[in-house]
Amino acid sequence: MPIFAYTGLNAKGSKVKGFIESSNKQEALFALKEKGVYATDMVLSDGLSSASSSVRLPSSDYSSSPLAPAPEASPSASPVKTNSAFKISIKESFKLTFKDTLIKLLNTKIEKKPSQTDIIMFFKELYSLINSGIPLYDSIYEQKSDVKNHYFKKILSEISLSIKEGKSFSDCLSSYPSVFPSLIVSSVKAGEESGSLAPVLNKVAAYSEEKYNTVKKIKASLIYPLIMTVVGFLILFYIVVYVVPIISKIFKSMHHALPLPTRIVLFGSFLFSHYLILFLLLALVVYFFFKKYANTVKGRRNIDTIFLKIPIIGKFIILNEVNLFSQSLSMLLTSGINLNRAITIASSNFRNTLLKEAILDANKSLEEGNGLSGPLYKSNIYPPIFLKMVKAGEKSSNIEEMLLTASNIMKSEIDFYIISLTSALEPAMVIFMGLMVGFIVISIMLPIFEMSSLINK
Repeated sequence: MPIFAYTGLNAKGSKVKGFIESSNKQEALFALKEKGVYATDMVLSDGLSSASSSVRLPSSDYSSSPLAPAPEASPSASPVKTNSAFKISIKESFKLTFKDTLIKLLNTKIEKKPSQTDIIMFFKELYSLINSGIPLYDSIYEQKSDVKNHYFKKILSEISLSIKEGKSFSDCLSSYPSVFPSLIVSSVKAGEESGSLAPVLNKVAAYSEEKYNTVKKIKASLIYPLIMTVVGFLILFYIVVYVVPIISKIFKSMHHALPLPTRIVLFGSFLFSHYLILFLLLALVVYFFFKKYANTVKGRRNIDTIFLKIPIIGKFIILNEVNLFSQSLSMLLTSGINLNRAITIASSNFRNTLLKEAILDANKSLEEGNGLSGPLYKSNIYPPIFLKMVKAGEKSSNIEEMLLTASNIMKSEIDFYIISLTSALEPAMVIFMGLMVGFIVISIMLPIFEMSSLINK
């Protein structure tokens, strides 16, 4: 697809220059108009300087823009005709702008964020192409045609054009923080500065894939307990809201004092069947205030502290987050970033504030000339295997390899905790649902047993 170099006016009336990729001149003009740029000159950017490759826009195209100055009137033209022509030009320009905006709104596609798989494949293929000796611009351009995600394709197109204009690859990636996090951007920047971009891209792809596999494994282990929970609560909801009210009519006709469990179930059924909307609104209000509290520094810290104290779950959170931190820190160090800077960047992976605070405090101690392992031991949060590997890495000046070793050991522990969590959740949900259903059944049967005993007497 050809690339055009253009000169034009932006929405403020200032002169702008740049590149745009399009199949032909008309599409390029339309794309620029959508961006609020009115092109006055357009040339193919393949180095051709002949008249055939240069496209000078007609004066009528330029004058149709509301930003363009009105054409000078000829001596023979009357002032009235010129003013009338100017009004017609503004009117036609307004219609054209409105039409273009309407078409843009109708043709707008939902810009879906690219999946983690798309990003992993992008870096893997980019590494292979660059490692084969293909220039960066051509490597990105080569992949763009194979990308199915519309938004990601647009991003790659803009990145390739920015690189052609002389921008660095890391600066291009930093323009899309929702797609390329600071960890990846910093690694790529270090690779560019050290002249080893290809190996860094390979490490970025491997790190992204490992992180994706870990998250996928956790989600897969929670699918079955989640399905059991949803189905169980739907059954309980049906019994309480639809079955119990029917039976309650029979109990009311008995004119007999009901047992306490039966009264509890009937009262709960009454509340849910008559005030369900209020319960939903109350749940939304509670969720809103919880979210607001969780967004505060104190609230987030208190919630994270509670989670770390939960048996099995707290240990699993620590292992998972420290494992991802170890991988990212090792990747940054092997990319050529110094330890202090690498810790600051890698700490962005932490969701738990206690773990993040501990590593940042240790980083401050490191900046003051002290070791990293000492403050981490005092925090009493990090896993022993991580602390031992960090201490060994400091002594051997080979901390990146020690971090990878710690990560590999923690992976096996994470797998064990995933199996333990799944094994514990399944019977826990069965027992909980059994107790709830059993309580409802017993509360319904108690009055019937009482009535039977009275009849027998």
